[in-house]
Amino acid sequence: MSALGERVASLPLTSLHLAAAVLCAVGFAIDLMEIAVGNALSAVFSTPPNALSSTALSWLLASVYVGAVLGAPLVGRIADRRGMQSVLAATLLWLGLTSLLAAARPNPLWFGSFRFLSGVALGAYPPLMVAYLTAIAPHRYRGLLLFWVCGTAYLAPPLAVFLIRWLTPIRPFGIEGWRWPFLVTGLAALLVGSAFKRLPESPRWLLATGREALAERSSRAFEQSRPLRLFGRLIRRTREGEEARVGDDVAPGVRGKWFGPSFPFVAALYFLHPWAMVAFPLITGPMLLNRGYNLNDTLLYVAAATFGPAVSAFATGLLIDRTPRRISLILCCVLLLVALTMFFASAESRILMTSVILFGAGVAVYTPIMTMYGAEVLPITIRASATSLAWAGNRLAAVLVPLVILPLFAKGGSTAVALELTSALLVTIAVIALWGPRGTEEH
Repeated sequence: MSALGERVASLPLTSLHLAAAVLCAVGFAIDLMEIAVGNALSAVFSTPPNALSSTALSWLLASVYVGAVLGAPLVGRIADRRGMQSVLAATLLWLGLTSLLAAARPNPLWFGSFRFLSGVALGAYPPLMVAYLTAIAPHRYRGLLLFWVCGTAYLAPPLAVFLIRWLTPIRPFGIEGWRWPFLVTGLAALLVGSAFKRLPESPRWLLATGREALAERSSRAFEQSRPLRLFGRLIRRTREGEEARVGDDVAPGVRGKWFGPSFPFVAALYFLHPWAMVAFPLITGPMLLNRGYNLNDTLLYVAAATFGPAVSAFATGLLIDRTPRRISLILCCVLLLVALTMFFASAESRILMTSVILFGAGVAVYTPIMTMYGAEVLPITIRASATSLAWAGNRLAAVLVPLVILPLFAKGGSTAVALELTSALLVTIAVIALWGPRGTEEH
């Protein structure tokens, strides 16, 4: 057992890790496209001929998050029992089916129902992906691998929003422009889910759950894969003592408790996330429309906001393993406060464009650090279920965001929205600074 644990701990980054990362990136791109389309729908369904009341629009946008709240902890619990790799495959297959059904039924009631079912997969996929990547990646490459997965995935949302913007006036085959991204993502999810079945399970998870024979087989799959030497020149070597921590992580006797010292912090951090980082992109379209911009220009701003994430994630990937997680998260929040100040203090188009891109870039860095940090401070034997349970709290907050932020904007205008966003970020900074676990953040 100890010999196998040492082999698992000393694995280099290989072409099999890269293949897993590529599939995770495509799956995450599908996830992000579905969410980005939801942000664009807030503008599409605010104007004729698709205009809905603020209440109906709020529930339509919230339906996917309701599904995520219910689905994430359930799917995460199954993953702790059946394995993260197989459950990730099933999650993508489910998403493909429900997305195609959503595209086929444009009626708001049916569409909202299928978005609810898609939310089960959309809520489960991100924490499961992070749990799987942190379980298979060598420690010294963990940040690089996760950030490059995210950076690749962040290239997809602009395509979805620009696709809507391009197809809305021409309606190919009589199908509305906003329905086409669901057709594309549905088919892609079915293909990627099928490919996921060929990936190995994490040998560390198998070893921690006492499945030694399967752990040996999975470990050999990684060992026999070609090492990627280039990354060894880009990332610093692991510090002394880290390998011992890996050995503890895979020991079958180490189980951990959900409600130990770290879980409440992770749950609080995840719950606070949507109140600024989902709320601002969601309300950007209606606020720009209120300022006099037409729908076409508004969709351009919404799409432009999705370009910053890819660049910032790729650039940050080379540095993230050198910086403590807590400091990185606080600096991201400060950057988001600067972007919000620019947006609400100016009406100049160039500053508005810069602010939405800067905000998107900040969220793109903050979110993977937050999820990686949350996964790292939880034992691997409960990582999928515990992070998914915390992510369900995140999705619950995301359900509440459109129900709160859209009526808040209708009654209090931009000032009330700016106050809510600023308060959420300041509270997040305080939680991280005061209660963020130390030690494992630097791995």
